[in-house]
Amino acid sequence: MDEVIFLEVLEADEVHARHRLDRFPATVGRGYSNDVILDDPKVSASHLLIERTEDGRLMLRDTGSTNGTFRVEPWARLAELELTDDARVAVGDTVLRFRGRSHVVEDTRVTAIPVAPQVRPFERPFAFPVVLAVTVLTYLLREYLTNYQKTDWGSLALAVVAPVFVCFVWSGLWSVASKVARRVFHFGAHGAIGSLGLLGLLVIPLLIGVITYSLGLGAWVRWLYLATYLGWMGFILFWHLRYVTRTEPQRLITVLGLVLVCFGALTQADSLLGEEDFSSTIDFDRTLLPPAFQWVPSKPVDTFFEDTQKLQEDVDKLAKEKS
Repeated sequence: MDEVIFLEVLEADEVHARHRLDRFPATVGRGYSNDVILDDPKVSASHLLIERTEDGRLMLRDTGSTNGTFRVEPWARLAELELTDDARVAVGDTVLRFRGRSHVVEDTRVTAIPVAPQVRPFERPFAFPVVLAVTVLTYLLREYLTNYQKTDWGSLALAVVAPVFVCFVWSGLWSVASKVARRVFHFGAHGAIGSLGLLGLLVIPLLIGVITYSLGLGAWVRWLYLATYLGWMGFILFWHLRYVTRTEPQRLITVLGLVLVCFGALTQADSLLGEEDFSSTIDFDRTLLPPAFQWVPSKPVDTFFEDTQKLQEDVDKLAKEKS
């Protein structure tokens, strides 16, 4: 290889850090006496030695590390390795790649007109506690207003504890994924996103109830519910994944859209195939809204019975076939 080489610390296929090495021998490890220091608890204090042989070759040697050194392709444990351009080795949870100065880089990507970087809304100070507080207050208010008996303090306490617990567990899992993939927890951002997701689960049925009542949607209600929930799910997952992956937003939206469409089709498979079970219960809106909210006049009772006449004929025909 060249007299000057570059050691790259990778995250997936992306470069997390790049170190220039022009003097040998060079050491790699977790200790502060090394030429390249790796922040990985599974890497030994003194892990690797890179030295140049008399014939000009660069050799990488494991200096007796605890967890060993592995060649990536093909995967195999090694004690030493002659470095070539684009060689990769794994130490602990870290993948290292070696390249020379003559390595050809990709063509420059054409970008749009540059704009000043903006702070993502979920990274703003106090975004997580504010959104979580609004979510908890909304759940508490809902529990209080929908309780028509004596105040149940246990239910009110649960309305506070349950959203907080779910949000912290959900955000913690996404934060671990961010730490593994991007080396940063982003707990506050994931917490704000998760809290917003919980808030949507409560607010969406209320909004759809008002829209259904105002426009008299009838049979279209279930599809409106499905589309809204899938859209909200996609919005929440999109922002979570923005902190976990480096995928371009447009590509991420496309992938999420395909996944959610497939998921929605699976949940409605029985209905789409005409095999939905017959329900003996009557589904009706239990929320009372003022008549001023109704933009589309409701159908008269006579119209309802006229619409059910065909159904009655079908039922009578089936009864005769069974008898």
